[in-house]
Amino acid sequence: MASNAHLAKIHIAKKQLAMDDETYRAMLTSVAGVESSKNLTVPLAMKVLAHLERCGFKAKPPTKAKTRVLADDAQSKMIRGLWIELADMEIVRNSSEAALAGFVKRMTKVDALQWLSSKQASQVIEHLKEWLDRVNTQRKAQLLAALALPVAVGIEAVVYQHQQLQAAITRTLGRAVDLSALTETDFKRVLQAHTKVKE
Repeated sequence: MASNAHLAKIHIAKKQLAMDDETYRAMLTSVAGVESSKNLTVPLAMKVLAHLERCGFKAKPPTKAKTRVLADDAQSKMIRGLWIELADMEIVRNSSEAALAGFVKRMTKVDALQWLSSKQASQVIEHLKEWLDRVNTQRKAQLLAALALPVAVGIEAVVYQHQQLQAAITRTLGRAVDLSALTETDFKRVLQAHTKVKE
């Protein structure tokens, strides 16, 4: 026999098409050879539904799951910006909002950015900033070692050191990119190129 889902759909169609009982029974008799939907088999129910659709019945598509509204306060925007920056550098593998929410939950036990307290959001921001600083510091140290550049003392030495790092990056990649903006792939390429030169 037809399932409850089929029968419910048929009765929704009856109501949508404003069919009175007499018209409805006449339609069942004409299309399926029965006077009541209780006597419908699955194939007959499908036949009735196809007829009702030809008559103008429109089944509503399944409702899509509601997408979570993104938090748009200043702290949430900063958190998202730092996350995307890490993803652009290939430090974070997944830049999606879901991945960020998972990271935040592991840190704070809170499911979404919009539910963070100001203090919790500040902790996440500081953690992401420290992560970025740590990556950039490690990269700089590795590249300085590969280029055999000494520790810079004084502003002029720091400027010279920065120029040498940028020149090394430009020579390898054929374009000017700041060290802090390099993807992990490009950084490894630059490091490998100058480690080979050193050897």
